[in-house]
Amino acid sequence: MDKLKTHTDKRGCLTLVESGHEIPFDITRAYWIYDVPAGEERGKHANKISYQYLVAVNGSVDICLENINGRTTYHLDSKDKGLLIPPHTWNELTNFSQDAVLMVLASHSYDPETYINSYEEFLDYIKKDVHSRLFVDSFVFF
Repeated sequence: MDKLKTHTDKRGCLTLVESGHEIPFDITRAYWIYDVPAGEERGKHANKISYQYLVAVNGSVDICLENINGRTTYHLDSKDKGLLIPPHTWNELTNFSQDAVLMVLASHSYDPETYINSYEEFLDYIKKDVHSRLFVDSFVFF
């Protein structure tokens, strides 16, 4: 999780993110999630190619991320915190506060063909990805 640049003076606060600086990709798409009913979850998918950067611009939300290295849960509750989700990462968005507004900045336009919507398929996908990387690494060293 990143602490974002925030400028504060008597006029208030201004928090910023820029492609190539805080965000390591060109922003192609932006959207926000809000008015999520109590107990509902969002996400529950992984993306094969897209990076996403999340900021809770209001309220709070829990973000559970899983990749080949394990599973970690983050609590976004501040306008000046951001979370990078790289490709090949399963995400589950839970515990939205009643006033939550989650802004998402993405590296690619929406394409349903690049999404993995089944957890079992995701586990198979990352196992294959690890095996292909191990093969490539061993091939390079032999």
